[in-house]
Amino acid sequence: MIISCGEALIDFFKSEDTGDFKPLLGGSLMNVAVAMAKAGNNAALMTNLSTDQFGDRFFDYLVENNVSTQYIVRSAHQTGLMVVAYNADKSATYNYYGHNAAELSYEYNPQTLGLTDAVNCLHFGSFCLVVGQTAVSYPALIADEYKNRIISVDLNIRNTVEADMQLWDESFDKLLPMIHIAKASADDVLLMHGLDEMNQASCFEYMQKWQDKGAKMSVITDAEKGAYILWKGEQIHLMGKKADIIDTVGAGDCFMANFLCKLDRDGLLNIANFETISSEQIKAAASYAIDAATFTIAHKGAIFPTSADL
Repeated sequence: MIISCGEALIDFFKSEDTGDFKPLLGGSLMNVAVAMAKAGNNAALMTNLSTDQFGDRFFDYLVENNVSTQYIVRSAHQTGLMVVAYNADKSATYNYYGHNAAELSYEYNPQTLGLTDAVNCLHFGSFCLVVGQTAVSYPALIADEYKNRIISVDLNIRNTVEADMQLWDESFDKLLPMIHIAKASADDVLLMHGLDEMNQASCFEYMQKWQDKGAKMSVITDAEKGAYILWKGEQIHLMGKKADIIDTVGAGDCFMANFLCKLDRDGLLNIANFETISSEQIKAAASYAIDAATFTIAHKGAIFPTSADL
């Protein structure tokens, strides 16, 4: 089982035609869990859900999509709201309302968590690692488990939630010695380091810095330029696939979910076999993930493919 650890929140999407807002179930880490389950993998979400009506709907939605709820806790904190508006290039701008919300209030208790032997990978990311109680809980969980299970982290910066890029950088740096798969988008790196542009050389330069600090495998995605991966000194690059871009929301989550799923189905996403991964197996996983993300950007909303769709 792969557990995605982090936020489930309400995305309010602003209509480009009417200016009205439509609420949809969202959150990067919830998206990853649902995308993994859609792909046919055994997936769970670890988060705190509100006992409000949104929290009830989230719980039902997870069950409907075959995502395990055994690591869900509930509290009276309200569900956070993320207002999403589209830019001219189909990318999105986010504004967050909920700094004391349920998704940031998860408290880690190693005595009661009860991870089973079936759990081989824990995936983390985004603002739950830098703000709220989760910025304490999830790093503590990583520290306790990185020698036993694969740890995956997708930086996925939301600067409207936390604008201090030094905090993002420092939080990521502290985790790098415990991370098996460190992932970011090119936009994440641009934001965190105040850069104007990224190219292939700079992608591999930053990934090498991550590995120098302890990360085992590094991944940077860059839209149509594809995915860059650094593994045991080998530089791997796969180009993106052509697609009519309808909506980029959820594409990065879909890539990460399916990259992990493919490694898992090949029997490689565990402590015993991780170091044996070959470059060809990485290329196969990345290609599968790119196909999945290409499916998502061709649909309105965070729509994720099944294995049959691919």
